[in-house]
Amino acid sequence: MKLLTLSNSCPRWDAGGLLPRSPGGLVPMLIALLTQHGGHWVFTAPPGSPSTGSVPLDGDVWLHPVELDETSRQQHYDTVSIGLLLGMLHYLHDTSRQPVVDSDMVEAWGGYEEVNRTYARRLGELAGNAADELVLINDPHLMLVPEYYAEQGERANRLAYFLGTPWCEPDYFSILPGWMRTRILASLLRCDVVGFHADRWVDAFLACCRRYLPGATIDGNTIRYRGGTTRMVAVPFPLDVDTVEQVREEPATTRWQGRLAELAAGRRILTRADRLDLWKNMTRGFLAYEAMLARRPELAGECWFASVATVPSRAAARHDTYRQETEAVVRRINERFGTPDREAVSLIYPGTGGDSRNCVIAALGMSDAALVNSTYDGLNLFAKEAALVLPDSATILLSENAGVHEQLGEFAVAIDPFDIDQTSAAMEAALDGRSTRTGDATARRALLREESAQRWLDAVFSRDDTGHFGTRAA
Repeated sequence: MKLLTLSNSCPRWDAGGLLPRSPGGLVPMLIALLTQHGGHWVFTAPPGSPSTGSVPLDGDVWLHPVELDETSRQQHYDTVSIGLLLGMLHYLHDTSRQPVVDSDMVEAWGGYEEVNRTYARRLGELAGNAADELVLINDPHLMLVPEYYAEQGERANRLAYFLGTPWCEPDYFSILPGWMRTRILASLLRCDVVGFHADRWVDAFLACCRRYLPGATIDGNTIRYRGGTTRMVAVPFPLDVDTVEQVREEPATTRWQGRLAELAAGRRILTRADRLDLWKNMTRGFLAYEAMLARRPELAGECWFASVATVPSRAAARHDTYRQETEAVVRRINERFGTPDREAVSLIYPGTGGDSRNCVIAALGMSDAALVNSTYDGLNLFAKEAALVLPDSATILLSENAGVHEQLGEFAVAIDPFDIDQTSAAMEAALDGRSTRTGDATARRALLREESAQRWLDAVFSRDDTGHFGTRAA
């Protein structure tokens, strides 16, 4: 078996091999799969990275950074992939003003096309086009790669596209112009498999195909379109349990435990950990906590809200504004309910020193509750880390709109991410030890320990116990 993978996400590497950035998610999983099987990884080179060309690593692994000039990066990444597509998939656009599909957007779309065409050419150069060759395309940044790759001729390999974000319902998908949404759907249906983290995102994608591709025939989770057959799958990313357990034992985690214990000062702890993405819904989470303290001010002396935050690598203006608004709410809460030597809420930025995950794991191991209140989230890795690391008696407060809710909902208290009062009441009950949960900690940890990168890959490509893969699309 040979694996080729394409993504906007990139690893770190040195002369010895690949280096994961965290214990779960796309990058560590691709590292595990390539380390096991060998193969090629085509990805977007980080800004300012040295020109390296193709990089051979031990274990028959090859890295192929795609270098973009600043204009291409702005058009492909900032304007289309992040500003337009991620905003749409997460329901973030203010439709009274966004998106604006004008000549500037059309020009940026041309940049998006060119980057996708570059990826497809590189794939064509690397692919052996054999029946046991698996091609895995990731990220909304690369939605046109299947179209351009198909133009290169017949293929015998197996092609899957996996999207780690949600997929929006047809009415919201219509904010894209007709020519753009048809192009995206038709390109993805060039694949043998299109995958998501949750069934609800599969259902939304099928609904969009039903609405906007009149020639598509849908039978269950199979779509036939223009002579091809595409199978839809819902397969959540695994948590690398072994890596998390290793992080728990690292000296950096012990150091964070000491620092966090000082900040907690003996209080019960509510923890969240997010990148400052708009859909993570941090501000509403703080507003819910503020409402709880307004009802019961004495809880400020009994409880502490620890929020571990990281900043996107290429933050847009909306991220900067959102960060300022979030920090303003935190300051207000601390002015109302904190003291000079005791914050009611702490917004913790571990920084880029490499131990941010140690901070998260340390906080979870000390917590009475963990909060995930994403507006819409493809999966949410933090919820899985919480399910593994939280003490047995602790509570997971989990957004109904996080994709991981389908997998872990039975072990969590469901919250409506838009309902501040309901979220506030759930926080109070969790910190009081009054939450009603189903499922026990042993079962949720066993569920996570059954996962692996290889099982995920087998499920996406329908590989059976004999090593054979499912039928390739026509």
